[in-house]
Amino acid sequence: MRDQKNSDCAVLELDETALRADHLLALCRGDTLAIRIPGFASPSVIRCAEEHLLAHPERGALGHATEFTRLGIAYAEIRSDEVRRAYHQHAPGNIQRVRRLFGDLASPVDRLRTLLDDVWPEGARLLSVDGQKCFVGVCRYLTPGIDLEPHIDNLEWTLPKGIRSTLRHQLSANVYLQVPARGGELELWNVAPGKSEYAALQGDRHYGISRKNMRPPDVVVKPDTGDLIFLNPRFVHAVRPVLDKDRVTLSAFIGMTSEAEPLVYWS
Repeated sequence: MRDQKNSDCAVLELDETALRADHLLALCRGDTLAIRIPGFASPSVIRCAEEHLLAHPERGALGHATEFTRLGIAYAEIRSDEVRRAYHQHAPGNIQRVRRLFGDLASPVDRLRTLLDDVWPEGARLLSVDGQKCFVGVCRYLTPGIDLEPHIDNLEWTLPKGIRSTLRHQLSANVYLQVPARGGELELWNVAPGKSEYAALQGDRHYGISRKNMRPPDVVVKPDTGDLIFLNPRFVHAVRPVLDKDRVTLSAFIGMTSEAEPLVYWS
């Protein structure tokens, strides 16, 4: 297990115009646990989300964990070849649905895609798996009383058999469209367990690590509405219970093969 204790390892706060490739590489190395860009989603975008997204009629339960709700299926939900085919088949339409919700405004997902393309020397593109495009821009809703156990995310653990990942690093990005006044804090640990170590730490819930097996987090972040926060999801992270209203985010993963190749992104 990779476990670093570094007092300088914390949250880097930047204006979006200041974001550079080196900042993303620092996340990959674990030199920084999170990058926070305040106000990435403008007040007009937030108002649009409040009107069209927060109570969207197609919002539904996560397939294998019904306490969580989302709009748009995420790759990590795939548990069968049938669901995998449906995921790729509906990916273009799901991307367009999120885009249309923001009307004449650029959606936060499209702005994120452009930001990554601008920042990375070789640009950024939508991930394809075995020649099939992925979806990007899942909307996640954490309702009052719901938390996320300490966990990690790793694309390699969810790929189809016979498909190998060439990614060296994986990051995640969340744009916060609604944040509860109480609860919903992001917890970060400077700990990156391997697959067998992670399995040994897992608790009684259907995912993640039991909190009793973790020390207190190294960093706790209280997001603000409009924030864009990047983190390295191969390091343990969690969300504290939401207490008064839904915590709503638009989310994406970002993959890096090398500095000489484009970034890829997906949900």
